[in-house]
Amino acid sequence: MNSKGFSEELDKRLSETEEGTPIVASDFSDIANVRTIRELLNIRIRNGTIRRIMPGIYVIPKINELLNVEVPVTPGALAHAIARNHNWTIAPSEQTALNSLGLSTQVPATWKYISDGPYKTYELDGVVIQFKHTTNKNISSMSPTSKLIVHALKALGKDELTCETLGKIAARLTKEDAKKLVDDTSRTTSWIRDAIREIYKRCGI
Repeated sequence: MNSKGFSEELDKRLSETEEGTPIVASDFSDIANVRTIRELLNIRIRNGTIRRIMPGIYVIPKINELLNVEVPVTPGALAHAIARNHNWTIAPSEQTALNSLGLSTQVPATWKYISDGPYKTYELDGVVIQFKHTTNKNISSMSPTSKLIVHALKALGKDELTCETLGKIAARLTKEDAKKLVDDTSRTTSWIRDAIREIYKRCGI
C-alpha cells in the first residue's frame, strides 16, 4: 500500500471512530508503522479533523450542539488511551473502581489506576488521572471485568460489603463474565473469594 492508500485507510477508520473517543497512533498500527501514522495524524490536526489533547493522545472533537462547546473526554477513556500509548496494562482502583461499577455516584477527585508502568500523574481540563505502579502479575492474569470487580471489593473492604452491593455487581455480569471471575480469582484473599462465590450464585448459574 502506498502513502495515498495509508491516508485513505486512516480516514476510513477515523470516520468509524466515535466522536470524543481518544485515540493513539498505535490504534492504527495495522495500517502502517507508528511513525507514518503520526505524520498522517499531524496532517489531520492541521486541517482540523482531529485535535491533540496531550502528547501522543488525539481526539475527534465531539460538539454539544446546544451549548456549542466541545464535550470533554471521559476520564476512563483517557486513562486507557494513555495506557495504550505507553503499552501499559492498567486497572481501576479505589473510588475509581466503585464509580466504574456504578457502586458510587461520587466523582473521584483523582481517577486512580494501578499499572505495570511507572508512577505517573496526568491532568487535562481539571481531570486528574494517577497511575500507581504494581507488578504485572497482579493485573495481567485477569480479564478487565474481573480486575475491576476485585479492586472495587478491595476499595469497599470486607466489613462494608452488603447483599445489595453484591447483587448490583451480579446484575452487571453475563454468565461468561461470572465464570471467568471465579476462575480468575482462585488465588485471591479468602474474603474476596467468598464475596465472588456469592456474586456467582446471584448470577443464577
